Amino acid sequence: MMKVVTGTLVALALVAGPALAQTTTPTTKPTTAAATGDAAVAAKFKAADKNGNGSLDGAELDAYKADLAKIDTDKDGKISLAEFTAASKSGVVK
Repeated sequence: MMKVVTGTLVALALVAGPALAQTTTPTTKPTTAAATGDAAVAAKFKAADKNGNGSLDGAELDAYKADLAKIDTDKDGKISLAEFTAASKSGVVK
């Protein structure tokens, strides 16, 4: 019985050893123009979001009223960060 248990443990160690030895590379933030552009868009959105609720609504929309139909893709009457970013990438928001 002891030989079976020992043999099983040795087999598991041999099989699991390589899997445990694998390492992953650390994820780093890209320093590309796209990443810095996204940061600039997020900063512009944050500055426009005066009440800090995470969306542009009410008086915050005044600057974007002319293009609201193009920006507000889910038609909820507000501009989310995702909508703002997409509109910036497509050139609607400058």
